Amino acid sequence: MESLVAQRINFIARMATSCECNHAEDKELALVWIAELSAPYEKRVNGYQGRQESHLLGNEVGSNGTEC
Repeated sequence: MESLVAQRINFIARMATSCECNHAEDKELALVWIAELSAPYEKRVNGYQGRQESHLLGNEVGSNGTEC
């Protein structure tokens, strides 16, 4: 599933930057779609970074977000 989403993001980005896509509205829509598709991954990465920082500070955080 993640691979399919990455492929869609890549495709939309390539189409939006191609010479055939000259309309500003189309490019703006493509950016909105990319943002919507990538939002869950951004949240996941941010959560992972937060857990890593917490771990480095000595506060072990469990999978449910509580300290262990």
